Amino acid sequence: MREFERQIREAISAARTGARQAEQSLSNPLWQAKSSMASLGGMLPGRHAQPQEPSEEDDEAAYAQTPPHSGDVAGNGGALPQVAALGNAQIQGVRAESGMRRASIERPGIASGLWENPWIAAAMPLLLLVERLRGQSGMVMAEVRPQIIRELQYFQQHLKKQGKSLEDVEHLSYLLCTYIDGIFGARAVAEAFSLSLLVEFHRDAWGGENCFEHLQAYMDSPQQNREVLEFYDLILSLGFEGKYLMVERGPVLLRDLRTHLNTLLYGQNPTQQLTLATTRPVSAPRRKRVGALTILCWGLALCIAAWGITAWYLHEQARQIRSDILAWVPPEPRKINIMETLPNPLSQILTEGWLEVRKDPRGWLLIFTSDGAFHTGSAVLSEEFVKKRNIERLGMALAPWPGDLEVIGHTDSTPFRNNSANSNLKLSEARAQVVADTLRETTSINHTHQRDISSIGRGESEPLADNATEDGRRRNRRVDILWKVGQREADRVIKDFQDSEAVDVSSLDE
Repeated sequence: MREFERQIREAISAARTGARQAEQSLSNPLWQAKSSMASLGGMLPGRHAQPQEPSEEDDEAAYAQTPPHSGDVAGNGGALPQVAALGNAQIQGVRAESGMRRASIERPGIASGLWENPWIAAAMPLLLLVERLRGQSGMVMAEVRPQIIRELQYFQQHLKKQGKSLEDVEHLSYLLCTYIDGIFGARAVAEAFSLSLLVEFHRDAWGGENCFEHLQAYMDSPQQNREVLEFYDLILSLGFEGKYLMVERGPVLLRDLRTHLNTLLYGQNPTQQLTLATTRPVSAPRRKRVGALTILCWGLALCIAAWGITAWYLHEQARQIRSDILAWVPPEPRKINIMETLPNPLSQILTEGWLEVRKDPRGWLLIFTSDGAFHTGSAVLSEEFVKKRNIERLGMALAPWPGDLEVIGHTDSTPFRNNSANSNLKLSEARAQVVADTLRETTSINHTHQRDISSIGRGESEPLADNATEDGRRRNRRVDILWKVGQREADRVIKDFQDSEAVDVSSLDE
C-alpha cells in the first residue's frame, strides 16, 4: 500500500503541473481499466487486458508510448499500473471508440457538511456516495469500488488524526463495511465484489453478528458513547438489518432494539424544537383598521353578557317557585301490614319452612332457597318442587293484593364449572326468569290486579351470609321476590304532582 500511495502522489503532482504524459495515460481506456483493478490493493494481480478491436489501434499506440511507472506491480509476465485521484480535479469519464466505459475516481472527503457529531461528519462523504450509487441502474461495480475504498480509508485516517479511540474507529469501520457489503453484495458482477469490504479491511465475515454485539456494548454506557450510538442509529435508519434479516421475527426484534436505542439517545435529552431554533423574533404587522375578527369577538361578548343578564333575571323570578317545591312533602304512600292482615294461604306457606318474609324499604321481600327448588347448576325446577306447586300457591296467595313483583336471583361465590360459557350471574338471571315466567303463566296473579312482574340476576354480589361456610353458601343460593306494596300508588302521586308543576311554570313563562 505504501508503493500505491507513492504512485498516487506522483499522479497528483503530474496533474498539478499539467504533465501531458499523465493526461495521455489517463485518457487511455485500457490503462484506466487496469488502474481500477490495481486500486484494489493488489488483490487481483495478473489480470490481462482484453484484446482490442481493430478500430482501437490509435488508443493502443498511445498506451504503448506512455512510459511505465516505477511502481508497477508485476504479475503473469505483465505490468499492472496503479493510479489514484488527481487532486481536486475529477477525472472526466469518456467512452473510447469501442464503447468501453472508463472509471473516474474523485478525491475522498469532497461531499461533506457541517455536523456536530465527528463520526457522522467523517462518514458522510462515504454514505452520500453509497446512496447515490445504489439508485443507479446499469452500474459497473469495478468502477465504483475503488472510490468506495478511498472513502473508507479517508474515514479511518480522518478519525485517527482527530485522536479518536482506535477501537471505536475499527468498530465503526466494521459497521460501514458490513452495511456497504449488504447493499452491493447482491448486485456484484464479475469479480468486483467477490472479496467483500469486511474481509478486505477487517479479515472477518461475521459482520451481521458482531456489529450488534458492539452496539450492545456501547448501549451499556450511553452517556459516554452518545456520539457513537448516534452513528449506529443513523446506519440503522438507512436500512441496515444485519443478522435480523435471517432470524425469525427479525423485523420485530430490530424494531425493539431501535426503540431502546432511541430511548437512550433522546429519552432524557430530546432534540431541539424548531421554534427555539429561530435566530431573531418576527413581529406581526400592526393592524390599523378594525378587522372582522375583532367585530366577531365584540359580538360574542355582547351575546354572552345578554345571556348572563337574562339568566340572572329568570333565576330571581323562579326563586319562590323553587322554595315551594323544596318545602313540599309528598304524601306517604299507603302501606299494607302484611303481618297483621296475612292471608291464610300465605301464612300456611310460611309454616312449611321453604319461604321467608322480610321487611324492605320498598315493600316486602319473599325469600326461598334454591337448594331443593332447582337442580344443581341448572335453571330447571326440581320434580319435587314442581309437584308441591309452591310457586303456584304463592301466586294464589298474592293475587288478592296489589303491588308489582320483582324476582331477583342470587348464587354463592363458588365458580360455575358445568359450562365455561355460563357464569353465576347468568345462572341467577335464568333462575329468576323461570320463577317470573311461572308466576305469569301458571297462576292467576294478574286476575284481580294488573301488575308488572320483572326478573333480574345479581350473582354472588349480594350475599346474606359468609361464603366461607357450607351453611352460608346454602343461604346465599336463593331467589328473592320483592313485593312492592303501595309503590305504584306513590309513584303515580309524585308523577302527577310533577306534571302539574310543569304546567304552572309554562303558563308563568307565557
